[in-house]
Amino acid sequence: MTTLETPATVMVTESCRVAVVSIWHGPTTYKSDRISVKRAGGGGKRITVKWNHELDTMTNHAEAIKQYLELMNWGGHWRIGSTDTGAVAVWVGGE
Repeated sequence: MTTLETPATVMVTESCRVAVVSIWHGPTTYKSDRISVKRAGGGGKRITVKWNHELDTMTNHAEAIKQYLELMNWGGHWRIGSTDTGAVAVWVGGE
């Protein structure tokens, strides 16, 4: 973790982490419900996870985000909150 000092002596800590977003995609003629997960702001990998109809909405998003974090090998504690199109996860510390 890198710590930078600004001229106003405010400490800014950079964790090199980004937010992760998940978006629900409804069924089409060829594909069933699914969730895509990627870094907020673009760039990096993107995965698509099939919707599990045995789980509720938030659990589906949490499971998809968990798969993404495991793929990226990003540990630590993450908080997940819902959005109008899916969910967002932010790193809150730990390794």
